[in-house]
Amino acid sequence: MITDRTMITHRTVHSLDARGAVRDWLVSPAFALDADLSGVLPADGQPWGQEPGTPVSHVDARWVLTNGPDVTPLKQRLLPTVALTRPPVGAPLEGGAFSLLTDDSSATGAHEFSDTWRRMHTADDGLLDWSEFCYTPQWRFVAATTQVEVDQADARRLVVESTGPFALWLDGELVAGSEAVRYMEPTPTEVEVWLASGVHTIALTGWQIALREVRQVYCLRVLGLPVRVVVPSPGADEAVAAQAEWALNGVGTTRWGAVEPEVLLTGPRGLAVDVTAAGTTRRVTFDDAPVTVDLRVQGTGEDEAELSSGGTGASMLARKYDEIEVRLADCPTSPISRRFPFARLPEHYRGEPQGDPALWRTEFLAHAVSIGGTGAALAGWALREGVGADGPGDWAVTDEHVAKATWMIRHRADCADFEAVGLVHLLHRVPEQRWQPGVRDRVVDALLGFKYWIDQPGLDAMCYFTENHQFVWHTAEHLVGSLFADRVFTNSGWTGAQHAEHGLALASQWLDVRLPGGFAEFDSNAYLAIDCLAAVSLVEFSPDEALARRAGALADRVLLSLATNSWRGIHGAAHGRSYVQTQRSSRLEETAPIQWVCFGMGALNDAVLPASVVATAARYQVPPVARALASSTQTTTREQVYAGQYRFEHDLLSRPYQSRVVVHRTPEAMLSSVQAYRPGLPGLQEHVWGATLSAEVQVAVTHVPNSSVSPSSRPNAWAGNRILPRVHQHGDMLVALYRPGPGEALGFTHAWFPTTHMDEHTQHGSWTAGRVGDGLVAVSCDGGARLVRAGADAAQELRPRSGAGTAWVCVIGSVGRDGSLADFVASLVEPDYAPGDLGPRVAYQRPGAAGRPGAAIEVDFDGPLLLDGAIASATDVEPGLSGPGVGRDGDVLWWDWDGQRHEIDLGADR
Repeated sequence: MITDRTMITHRTVHSLDARGAVRDWLVSPAFALDADLSGVLPADGQPWGQEPGTPVSHVDARWVLTNGPDVTPLKQRLLPTVALTRPPVGAPLEGGAFSLLTDDSSATGAHEFSDTWRRMHTADDGLLDWSEFCYTPQWRFVAATTQVEVDQADARRLVVESTGPFALWLDGELVAGSEAVRYMEPTPTEVEVWLASGVHTIALTGWQIALREVRQVYCLRVLGLPVRVVVPSPGADEAVAAQAEWALNGVGTTRWGAVEPEVLLTGPRGLAVDVTAAGTTRRVTFDDAPVTVDLRVQGTGEDEAELSSGGTGASMLARKYDEIEVRLADCPTSPISRRFPFARLPEHYRGEPQGDPALWRTEFLAHAVSIGGTGAALAGWALREGVGADGPGDWAVTDEHVAKATWMIRHRADCADFEAVGLVHLLHRVPEQRWQPGVRDRVVDALLGFKYWIDQPGLDAMCYFTENHQFVWHTAEHLVGSLFADRVFTNSGWTGAQHAEHGLALASQWLDVRLPGGFAEFDSNAYLAIDCLAAVSLVEFSPDEALARRAGALADRVLLSLATNSWRGIHGAAHGRSYVQTQRSSRLEETAPIQWVCFGMGALNDAVLPASVVATAARYQVPPVARALASSTQTTTREQVYAGQYRFEHDLLSRPYQSRVVVHRTPEAMLSSVQAYRPGLPGLQEHVWGATLSAEVQVAVTHVPNSSVSPSSRPNAWAGNRILPRVHQHGDMLVALYRPGPGEALGFTHAWFPTTHMDEHTQHGSWTAGRVGDGLVAVSCDGGARLVRAGADAAQELRPRSGAGTAWVCVIGSVGRDGSLADFVASLVEPDYAPGDLGPRVAYQRPGAAGRPGAAIEVDFDGPLLLDGAIASATDVEPGLSGPGVGRDGDVLWWDWDGQRHEIDLGADR
């Protein structure tokens, strides 16, 4: 019971966390200014900044602008020129006004930023986080303030962990600062200070330059005798607020996203809270079960806010979460609240094909028209063509269709290459008379002034060097150049024919590696869609028949991989690159609309441009065997090996790449993993293993680097691993070994196990198991795991009960073969987690069942893999496919299923 007495102290008080981190602050927004890069680097000439035979420059060459780790030395040179030399002006007071000033001598010139202080309670990692994905270069300035109260005067050590420059003020005096820059992991700066008895004001300012993703985080730790954190707040009662904080720390959301605008909240029984979303507040009282909060506007049946939208029409990268805020009811003297993200999921998902390809195409095109942008225009024209002469005679490409694309191209915003390819389709497909006046000319002018590769003039932060961007750039340059062969392109001074030839050569070189060897970004549920966008575009419009045929073969590889490595329209395979939202719901995968068009399964979301290109293709045809493989419900285990060689001036790496993905599919579930993929090395965005039971039930474990879910944190809490694990799969079971290290901020592993999307779940011994329909899944870790009860991941996150969770086991099953959930759990033997001689170790014996022999697997992190007690046979590292209905004979890849066969001759047209 929260006390009803009143003692207004105009402040709230808080404890440091176990690491000494300050978690309660008043913060600014991120103030942004466009970053003019002219004069920073040479804008013309070769991009590597070196004479032949000399080392590549990381400081004075424009290639570094678009690569996060490599740009660090340049950032470290630039950022001192915009340093904030003064603390924020304005009292530290919640809701109070403040200003932040840059100097006349700053590279940005003098600017005054003004706003009001907003309260922030950090996540478990203690980080103040202003990370963002910025499509164009930006200077970014931030500030935070708080107070500490000291009863026992003594020296304390203040440790600031940051990814960029900062200044730290104590009672108005500058006491610490740093110019160090890091890509993702913050670096510490320490200073010892004497803290007299009383209240001291701390202010922190930080500055960064954003070139695509920017990880802008800061943490303050106070080491020594603990201090009390004080946040000044008008009208607050600190005792009431402290009790409110304890109560709200027991509140959580138990379903991170849903199709319906409803949030499931959990909290202590009898606690009443006010829940606010989009300006509307509802009151709920907790009982033993989670409480449903309906976010529709009362009396209208409408959603309170539009579904958060993002991306470019090709990607879901910029998609934002909605947010709810929870406060204690009838507690006006407590300003404490907790904020939780919530994702509105697309409505249309299909796990089995219905109708025929013509219907799937029509369904998708009708959806795409509603999304807007270039993909919508392409879909709209296709629908008009489909109705013939009786169709709407006034349809035209409007400025609204292409405004975003042309803005991105003119401003050289990241992902503009995707949009350039989309515009090529409109220019080819839609006759001139079907464009509103002036719109087509504006599109052509934008494309003629565009930069199409890093070796061409201009300073920008567009991404050139990831695998998918490379292919799209080369495709865009070749196709736009071919379309305007006789025109002079204003940025380069080249003719279109020269650009076409340049793009042709680069696309051919890219295909020389990826067509026979497969993708380094293996099975990415974000970027296979982009690869498909480029490949089908070349098939449709390239005047070079050999290039078009090779691109068609690559498109076939993409779709056949989607067919074999997905389950019921869910691209649940291991991924070389992925994002949090796509791992939590397949409805948000960029590959989902392509699966809808090609296989009649998947989902309809905002990433419509790649699927629009496939749906409107005239020359490219989906291999019929892909549809047969995608819809098959037979139990199969297949392996896919990709291998190739990175090229430094394209990939910024010059080593080999290799992956071996195992996919085990049953009618009820799927288990997939990449085998022993770079274990012990830093992770980025790899989804190393997962079990799939439905669109919203994809179980996986990660080694936690931080608490973020932002795509600009790579890795983050749920996408990627701080250190990659060693994983081995044998059919329907796998083992995974992790190696958390000393000194990590969090230092543990955790599992995504979304119980509220399951039909039932249970725990027994070290095992946590769940059922969805007839599908079963169970995970175990050394010491067992507990289901988190509060916070943003309540009832969805498993954390080790003791220790860091260095070893996990996962198995899938079915009701038909393994019985009920209780029967399934009872049949599971406890794994042996006894420490090994060579690091973390696990040994597991899976009992046999009807139609499935038993098996035993044992491995140490740095030891041999044993299957049934014997060393596992060596695996083939040559690129290829193996398993039912797939294979490779020499240069020929083949797929043979349900009377359909397809072959790709990898040696043709080289």
